[in-house]
Amino acid sequence: MAQEYDSFMDDIWSQFPALKETKITDITDHNLLWTLTEYIKAGYVNFKTGRKELYRLSILLENYAVKNNVPLFATFETSKRYKYVEDRYTEILSKIPKAWVIGDFNNPSLAPQPPGSTEVVSCDGTNVSDMWIVVTRGPDGPFGLVAENMGDGQYRGFFSYGPLIITKVLETIARKLKIKIEI
Repeated sequence: MAQEYDSFMDDIWSQFPALKETKITDITDHNLLWTLTEYIKAGYVNFKTGRKELYRLSILLENYAVKNNVPLFATFETSKRYKYVEDRYTEILSKIPKAWVIGDFNNPSLAPQPPGSTEVVSCDGTNVSDMWIVVTRGPDGPFGLVAENMGDGQYRGFFSYGPLIITKVLETIARKLKIKIEI
């Protein structure tokens, strides 16, 4: 049986130990702003950063999903975080074939009510509730952003274009939340 970790990131990195040791890349405004193509070309990027950079990368992934008419998977730490992007997400979700919106929605009346092609699932009480994840599907399989809230607006995580890594992230979430995710 697999060991359970308090931290979702530690759980994933335990399955790919070499990735945790990959050097940290500066993705802040102090560095060049990367395009999604540059992230994809890098293949795998570890980072420690703030919300601004993750928000920017999230938008790049969301735009990719809309442009390519592919599924999207996104997590939100709180219902407030979802409310911040709700109008934009309502538009995005109406333009893509399938989506999963996972959030710490501990009150069902606060959960978003998106189009029928979207599954809304609460991760309340799990270690997924501290995660900022945005995943979509490229020509080689799922890819995206996986980051954990460390407090004080700081996150640690990675971007991966490797389908094996992102598939393991999605499988771990599906197992924890008892849902089916097919990107």
